[in-house]
Amino acid sequence: MHYYYDLLVNLDETSWEFYEWDKKDSIIPIKKIPIIRIKEQDFLKIYSYEGQIEEEWLKTYQKKTIIKGNVQNVTMILISSTKNSLVLELADDGKIINRSKLLIEDENNINELATTLKEISIPFKKIKQIKREREFRQALEEKNLIKIELKTLKEKENISKCAYLYYEWFGELETDLDKMIETCLQELKKPYSLKIHEIVSLIRLSYKERL
Repeated sequence: MHYYYDLLVNLDETSWEFYEWDKKDSIIPIKKIPIIRIKEQDFLKIYSYEGQIEEEWLKTYQKKTIIKGNVQNVTMILISSTKNSLVLELADDGKIINRSKLLIEDENNINELATTLKEISIPFKKIKQIKREREFRQALEEKNLIKIELKTLKEKENISKCAYLYYEWFGELETDLDKMIETCLQELKKPYSLKIHEIVSLIRLSYKERL
């Protein structure tokens, strides 16, 4: 078994690109993790699908990963096709729980190391294709914040605040709450824009003013 040492991971159901890691994320320092070289087509299959690795095969790698400062070992593997790399966190039955992409320097080093290793086939069962977002993480988070605010305004029937946000967004006066909310939700389906960021700033400011 081969290992890679001293690695930072950002485990999540979504494997965020390194440039989208956030200070609020749980960045975990790995001291030691098994590294496996696999074929590129196998990597793409694992990267693209939720799934499960054969439990019997996984026994070799169970509890072999060491997290710095953690007294108990965990089950993770580092896979590389020599072109791309990914860390997988696994349940005892082999189901993939979380994934992490890597910092660019780590990925380059891992892919280079993988060229010296023998390819191994991982018995992987596809469950469901992963939906890949087409927008950056910040855009998705800001759109979601607006959706939450719209839901709150509708529940509280807060026409005045909704009309204020609507005017700042579209430059039009409107008093029909349902119409305003529906128009805003349809706008959120479009690509992210600076105007969306401005609306989020107004929403955040409105809550700060209450403090």
